[in-house]
Amino acid sequence: MTTQNTPTNPWAPLATMTPWFDASQPLLNWWTEQSSQAMQPFAKIQQAWMESMSQAMQAEMQFFQAITASHEKMAQCMMNASGTPESNRKIADCYHEVVQTLTDAQVTRLHKATELSHEFRRSLWEEL
Repeated sequence: MTTQNTPTNPWAPLATMTPWFDASQPLLNWWTEQSSQAMQPFAKIQQAWMESMSQAMQAEMQFFQAITASHEKMAQCMMNASGTPESNRKIADCYHEVVQTLTDAQVTRLHKATELSHEFRRSLWEEL
């Protein structure tokens, strides 16, 4: 039983076809190494961008959850309305509470967006 050794050089099959290839093999090995190293910063920048986009999507989903909860609360207030002055006051209080909740959610959303921008810039500078 014979065992076949696999070549450690990826360019070995080409070396048998062309005699000049042996002389240029160190240059090709260097070029392969340099090109793979040059791609690493781009991959890291893309990874930082994808993480930033993921965080932005999470912040947007939290904002949409706040909108949904506010609409649900407003709908409950409207369903419990009977048309009396007391009921109208309760609806107004409910409306002000909903508006305040949405305002707070929007401020939080803007704060996260600003924070995200600074974090993304910081991660880009770290990679560069």
